[in-house]
Amino acid sequence: MVVEHLVRQAGRPRPVCVVARDTDASLNGVVQELHALDAPVLRFDLASFPERVTLAAQLAGGRIVGTLAVDGRRVRLEEIGAVLWWHPSSPRIRPNGADEGEAEWLSREAAAGLAGTLAALGCLHVNHPDHTYAAQNKPYALTQAAAAGLRVPATWIGNDVTDARRAVNDFGQAVCKSLVSPVIEADREPRVLFTSTVKPDALDEGVAAAAHQLQQRISAMYEVRLIMVHGEPFAARLTAPAHSTDFRAHYDELVYDYTDVPDEVRYGAVQLMSSLRLEYAALDLLVDAQAQWWLVDVNPAGQWGFVEGHLPELAISAQLAAALADPRVSLRRRAARPERTHTYR
Repeated sequence: MVVEHLVRQAGRPRPVCVVARDTDASLNGVVQELHALDAPVLRFDLASFPERVTLAAQLAGGRIVGTLAVDGRRVRLEEIGAVLWWHPSSPRIRPNGADEGEAEWLSREAAAGLAGTLAALGCLHVNHPDHTYAAQNKPYALTQAAAAGLRVPATWIGNDVTDARRAVNDFGQAVCKSLVSPVIEADREPRVLFTSTVKPDALDEGVAAAAHQLQQRISAMYEVRLIMVHGEPFAARLTAPAHSTDFRAHYDELVYDYTDVPDEVRYGAVQLMSSLRLEYAALDLLVDAQAQWWLVDVNPAGQWGFVEGHLPELAISAQLAAALADPRVSLRRRAARPERTHTYR
């Protein structure tokens, strides 16, 4: 196995913390790859504190030292080589006799203590919580994408209905998109707000009630989910039904294929990851009839499993595991302005 050979050459794999919900199966492949590399893995959710997780940390000599134990398995904090943060849930602490206010305060303290200590470690973070938070700011991320040389559709954000109608008229065709998560948690089952077309006369005074994101609609021949791992691009071509405005609404109808990434797009993606200080991200791009690539979304914790399941040769889980086990290792490291090295046809 190429990754295993490279990691063993680089040195003994370091302990890796995987901070994720216990029920999240999307990381199983990465954990298996880490085990194959003999990298010690501690997997836990922030909500597992304090029942399964015990922390003893101290600031000494300008760095965090101490121990972290999960289900009795103990590692020294200063020996942790990487932390993979993947949609963890927040601590929920409510001792007997505590009222709601006390329980909320204790939960905030638990999050600040455990997550804050892990975030203070001077190791590889995929991604550091601060950088994830910044990259989830859509106006900021799209601005950084444009600065990196990537094409970004004209975008409007606000709650002024008159100006929203003007923007949609200027765009010609427009879509409405969520600014944060598209999922609305409901009592019975979550609802998902997929990207949808919008016309000027459909914009009413409800626009004034909250911030909205409107974007020029790109007439796409196909879409690309570009997974960036430790500076490496892994691209999947996704062909959705002709009527689709959001491939997430049509997973069962998608056609998957390998695809090249134009050098200028790959270079722009590398520059964007650097400016956002991300080790991992899922970039969504639309490719129009003129073969122009348009970046429409940056997700610092976007899913890759559905892509790898259909295109296993991408080996995204293996690349992520290799980076976590030793960030000096990369299957396909390229120079700052990379050469085209792979063609999938």
